[in-house]
Amino acid sequence: MKPVKGLIPFAIWLIRLTIVFFIFTEFLKPLKTFNFTSIRFYASIAFYLFASLLLIGGFMKKPSITVLSGLMLFLASVYEIIIRSSSGILSEIAQFSVIATISFYFFTAGNKK
Repeated sequence: MKPVKGLIPFAIWLIRLTIVFFIFTEFLKPLKTFNFTSIRFYASIAFYLFASLLLIGGFMKKPSITVLSGLMLFLASVYEIIIRSSSGILSEIAQFSVIATISFYFFTAGNKK
């Protein structure tokens, strides 16, 4: 059976939407607290901002926003992996490893269809 290449753009948009959904649900609680002294609050803002830019970048012809947001989400995910690895919760590390991998894809591929 051959792959369905015509559905690649749909699959890429599904990946974008899934990342945004995950980040918006994962980082909603730290944003609700408005604890300006917490680094978790600022990390949540960064995740929200760059996930939104990843979604917006999909509508642009130039890949600049997608590449930048992919890089920043990758770096933020690596930061989360490092921070959460001290607590030893493997499921959270696995979640952020997937987000880091997908973000790295958008960093390297941009808006390539």
